[in-house]
Amino acid sequence: MAVITISRQYGTGGMTMGNHLADRLGYKFVFREELARGCRERGLDIDLDRMEGRAPNVIERLFGVNPETLRRSLKETMEEAARAGGIVIGGWGGQVLFKDRPDALHVRVVGSKEARIRQLMESGGVSRSAAESITKSADRDQKLFSEYFFEVDFANPKLYHAVLNTETFSHDGMIDLILAMLREKKLA
Repeated sequence: MAVITISRQYGTGGMTMGNHLADRLGYKFVFREELARGCRERGLDIDLDRMEGRAPNVIERLFGVNPETLRRSLKETMEEAARAGGIVIGGWGGQVLFKDRPDALHVRVVGSKEARIRQLMESGGVSRSAAESITKSADRDQKLFSEYFFEVDFANPKLYHAVLNTETFSHDGMIDLILAMLREKKLA
């Protein structure tokens, strides 16, 4: 059984695709709720909804979550889930935490700014200007978050076995490619 990590640019539908991939494989999709529960079980009571994709402010840096403590809690939670069987991890630095794991496949889902704006307008029912603002903020915040908590930029393609573009492949097409990669790595 494999560990598949999905990282995505906001507005690509990467987490939806990851959830569908998990369903197709019969794997568990590990995302925010389970990760928060695992962190709480390890004594780290954090609001991952509020933290997701943004760097802490000055007060939070002084009195908030230590990056090493967060990484350790997340990794332990992800490892526990992986021991129970195949998993798809949605975000939260899985590609960094499991970078040396031989049974892992790391995938990044990207799209042009325009494609992501269109997706947000369609799925979120927001105006173009709101979608532009959301996309710009999300890109900036994800970079700051990843650099602060994981000391990398999640946009770096060297962190992944594959970077898939939503303008080139549908979600079903991406799933087919990921399944082919799993077979190639002899993980499926």
